[in-house]
Amino acid sequence: MKKVPTDNLQQAIANAAKEVRQRHPDLTQQDVGDAYARYRTHFREREDDPPVSNREAEDELLLAIWDVIVDRETEGLDEPDGLLEDYYAQTFDALLRAEADTDEVEPIAVAGTEIVAEADPPPVMAEEEDTTTNAIEDEETDPVNTIYRLQVVLDGSRPAVKRVLLVDKHVNQSQLHFIIQAAMGWRGTEQFQFYPSREQELPSSGEILLGDLFDKEGDHCGYEFDTWYHDIELLDRERPEGRRHYPVCIAGERACPPEDIGGVAAYNEMVEVLNQPDHPDYTEMAGWLTQDFHPDAFNMDQANLRLSQYRDSEFKAVV
Repeated sequence: MKKVPTDNLQQAIANAAKEVRQRHPDLTQQDVGDAYARYRTHFREREDDPPVSNREAEDELLLAIWDVIVDRETEGLDEPDGLLEDYYAQTFDALLRAEADTDEVEPIAVAGTEIVAEADPPPVMAEEEDTTTNAIEDEETDPVNTIYRLQVVLDGSRPAVKRVLLVDKHVNQSQLHFIIQAAMGWRGTEQFQFYPSREQELPSSGEILLGDLFDKEGDHCGYEFDTWYHDIELLDRERPEGRRHYPVCIAGERACPPEDIGGVAAYNEMVEVLNQPDHPDYTEMAGWLTQDFHPDAFNMDQANLRLSQYRDSEFKAVV
């Protein structure tokens, strides 16, 4: 196979890893090397889903590396002669060799690249044999309406920040909270509340499930955490596809706001300022945001990478 230069991609990945380590001092250089090794295996073996971890800091590291790869591929910054998977595997080989030669990789800082929205991404598919552990328990008695197609809209956002999700109706409220957090891009607290229609009859005992919050297509349910309120609409009820993992995000528009912006009104004002480079507050506002934040962008791969944490029976907070 022809050797191709991967210096720029290596620097971008190492820079992202360094930034995550600055936020998480408990991460070691060995953790970074382990992350590189997992991605090398991912691309060598053509695995479907990117690697994730149950350790919060390590999971953020893996996600940061994936963001670099997705963003650069979207921008067409890496164009090898051969397959991209081989190019990426070679990149992580080089990074691991650098790890072996030095205690710390000192990357050259590179500018962030804009995330471009994907209009019609492919469905997230399972392996050859479906190993999903949140299978529909009563599929034989209720095989048609076990998957809910939900539209989640950040209430008051202009233009609307929205996601369309396919979710097993048997998830409970806590699980649904974390699924929405992951799909939207929030990293908030565990305090939340759902507000179903007043006409909706909820069970008097036991856990409230997603299926309890809606009666029919077109029904709405409110969802709130901190100062952020969302409208959830049941668009459809569907038969589960045997080789597809749930939950999965199948559509979306616009980026999730920074949580410390002060609420949706302040966010809308920020978007207006960013759309006017001659606005007196533009420089201050743009400087306050991270360089990779773009209000009009939504990354489907990133959302589904976060959701992949919840494709089994164990749910934990978004990190």
